[in-house]
Amino acid sequence: MPPDHAEAEHAIAGDHPFIMQADGRSWLFVPQGLEDGPLPTHYEPHESPFDNPLYSQRANPARQQMERRENLYAPADGEPGANVYPYVGTTYRLTEHHTAGAMTRTVPYLSELQPAMFVEVDPELAEREGLENGGWATVYSPRTAIEARVLVTDRVKPILVQGRKTHLIGLPYHWGTRGLTTGGSANDLIPLVLDPNVHIMESKAFSVGIRAGRRPHGQALPRFVAEMRAEAGIQA
Repeated sequence: MPPDHAEAEHAIAGDHPFIMQADGRSWLFVPQGLEDGPLPTHYEPHESPFDNPLYSQRANPARQQMERRENLYAPADGEPGANVYPYVGTTYRLTEHHTAGAMTRTVPYLSELQPAMFVEVDPELAEREGLENGGWATVYSPRTAIEARVLVTDRVKPILVQGRKTHLIGLPYHWGTRGLTTGGSANDLIPLVLDPNVHIMESKAFSVGIRAGRRPHGQALPRFVAEMRAEAGIQA
């Protein structure tokens, strides 16, 4: 143990955490600005097919919600219309696209390695929704709908939670409207819900639906999205 009069790095004992604060110690609390915490707990995402088994509060009560027409939310567990968006969408990065899509889609050899936007589904979900490996699928949320090539794989497995099997839909987030390879943007499907402290989006779990075939284009796209909202009882 260091002596009482020790200062700076000499005051740090070997069993003390170190995170480069002014006193050489780690802090659970911050001097100002903390809106949530400091100790972590479990909340479900804003859009979730499950309730919270640990607390009566399903989602973080301090989360930042953006209530506007461009950012309508899907019904959550137990709410009417939740069956319209029954699957859990998640986004991820590709090895071949080492950084953001806007940078990698302009590199010829990376575009050749990953030439098209795709959606990953498990074989059971593919059979249920009539999806064919290499064919087209429309993935939709209350915000919009995108189209992608289907990749049927065992890599994205359904999960059993609270006695219910729930299918996951994997969406790489690298595509957009510009570049050597273009495609639907997974980020367009994601709800804008922010962490109250650092304002990070919940982009790793959100509610979606999927069907075989290419998405509607032109004015047919907003009509399709509006029809799905109406079926779910979402008021625009």
